[in-house]
Amino acid sequence: MKKLITILLGGVLSLNAYAQTNDTTQVRNELPFFIHESKKIPDFELEEKKEGTFVTGLPRFEFDPIRGFGVGGNVNLFLNKTKEDPFFDYTAYRHRVNAEFFIFQNGRIRYSLNYDAPYIFNSKWRLRVDMVHWEDPNAQYWGIGRSSLNPLRFKDKRSGITRNFNKVADYEENLGLAELGNDGNYYTDFHFNHIHQREQLYNVLGERVLMGGKLRLMFGYEALLTSFSSYNGKRAEEAFTINGEAVDAISNPTLIDIQKAAGVWDRFNLSGFSEDYQFTSMLAGAIIYDTRDFEPDPSNGVFLQYSHEYSAPWLGSKFNFNKFMIQGQFIHTLKRWRDNKGRLTFAGLVAMGHIFGPNINFIEMWDLSSQAEAGGILVLGGGRSIRGFREARFLAPTVALVNLEMRARLVDFRFLNQHFSLGATPFYDFGSVWDRPGDMNFKEWRGAPGIGGRIAWNQSTILRLDYAQSREGGQFFFGFGHIF
Repeated sequence: MKKLITILLGGVLSLNAYAQTNDTTQVRNELPFFIHESKKIPDFELEEKKEGTFVTGLPRFEFDPIRGFGVGGNVNLFLNKTKEDPFFDYTAYRHRVNAEFFIFQNGRIRYSLNYDAPYIFNSKWRLRVDMVHWEDPNAQYWGIGRSSLNPLRFKDKRSGITRNFNKVADYEENLGLAELGNDGNYYTDFHFNHIHQREQLYNVLGERVLMGGKLRLMFGYEALLTSFSSYNGKRAEEAFTINGEAVDAISNPTLIDIQKAAGVWDRFNLSGFSEDYQFTSMLAGAIIYDTRDFEPDPSNGVFLQYSHEYSAPWLGSKFNFNKFMIQGQFIHTLKRWRDNKGRLTFAGLVAMGHIFGPNINFIEMWDLSSQAEAGGILVLGGGRSIRGFREARFLAPTVALVNLEMRARLVDFRFLNQHFSLGATPFYDFGSVWDRPGDMNFKEWRGAPGIGGRIAWNQSTILRLDYAQSREGGQFFFGFGHIF
């Protein structure tokens, strides 16, 4: 009996010691508030998640048919804390500072600084701050309105007949040809689809989580300074005659000059094209439902968002307009292998946006109003929307965009104590534009297929290489992060 009592007391003491140890662990890792289990990073991702503070970044080299060669780089500073942090299993990082610098052969320059802190101070708030500056001597302007869906059309300078051009390369080669004017000067349309753009963006966003992190309410403020100029009457940097002779030429009126004079801008209540900086002051808000399991590279979940931007004179703005966007993302892993480290994931995005008001800053048509991205999602064409078409190729007050991707993670390895995974991503992008929401239909949509490569570096940094081919030509892009 004495022996039995001793065994029982020993067992109770052992269980109590285990409970105390377990309680200590729970206190150490206890969340200050409830977070839904769907927001937890999958175990196979957590195995490779890096602790502490570390830096990722790469030099970047690009070629753009308009801007030539470019060089620059991205640097990310991550503060992940340790596995003892209560949010380690629920966030890609606790703090991230991203710096980017890029300069192109044509003089385009862009630099940005971004700060992101989920659950800042262990609260239900997320803080994001963005500063983006750029100048682009050859920003693209292909027209505004439903008519921008029309084929590329111009006078063929060799035949003198106005015709459609199937390929953008042929169209631009024709524009660059110089013709002798009656005054003895040569004139060219090399800059017909170009404007000189200067822009400064400052963005502060606060985000409050509800429903265990699945629902997010965003509130923010954006200050935007913009300046633009036309090439009309200026000397062109490049001009050749039909015979291939290089000549000093003057720029003819450009498309933006022609459309403004024709009343196209008045029809859409557009303004803001000035060499003097114009100030746009905006309040921004969004409601987001998000069940993605790992934000930088999700394998499952949905993302639903309604976002709204509002600008008015009482905010100090020169403009008066509203802009909203509705988007949905669906991400689902179809197959896994190699202990879940290899996977095939379908990812789809559907978005629709509209801008309206009595005085609209025209550059606000260039992006969908996503509060999840600094500056929004550039449309419709370029590296973040329909990748087979030139950036801003299709623009109007109402825009719809669909991106479909099949993301395959194929290989994982370690190098210099860094974790990498390699993958391939075939995709198809398509969309359309309308003058107003009531005109929306399923006619005249533009699309382009493509193939991409993906490199995940310590999970939170995704390197993206994409090539897309449209009916107007092909384009290659290299950047950071999935496009959605």
